[in-house]
Amino acid sequence: MGRVIKVLFFYILILVFVVPILVLFFLGNLSRKDNQKQDISVSISETTPTPKPQELETTPFLSKEDFVRKFCNFIDEGKIVEAIGMMDVQEETAKQIWGVVFNNFSSFKLTKIKESSLDKSGNSFEVEIEVSLKKNLADLPIPNYGWENGVNKRWINLVDFGGGVYKIKEISTGP
Repeated sequence: MGRVIKVLFFYILILVFVVPILVLFFLGNLSRKDNQKQDISVSISETTPTPKPQELETTPFLSKEDFVRKFCNFIDEGKIVEAIGMMDVQEETAKQIWGVVFNNFSSFKLTKIKESSLDKSGNSFEVEIEVSLKKNLADLPIPNYGWENGVNKRWINLVDFGGGVYKIKEISTGP
């Protein structure tokens, strides 16, 4: 009987002292992980600020082709906020995602551009862009966000807001 009391006393000590300490330890680690996640999202938004409406690119260009050229030049020059401002993207999350994608290019050279023969509106361009990636992000669900070092063929589609003002509607791998 004395042995049973000693075992019960031992289990009570564990429940009263050890379990609460373990719970506090694990809760502390969870809150630290949450803070790390917040730090990551803050760093993304700090490196790629979202342009305000008055900062967006609205200057009329001589041609739609010049607009596409300027967009590619902005990315090549590291002017990511300006490039995103040329896109028809409304959601903050989407702007941040594009910022992360564009920030992974060390070089983004438009080497060929022609109006797409499949789109009669004149708002679609078949382009070849020679890119160099800063780092190989092969472990992503879509490796390197779908880009490869070297020449990448894409279609850039515009939306016309009238008065010679355009925005990039989409960048796709097919027409």
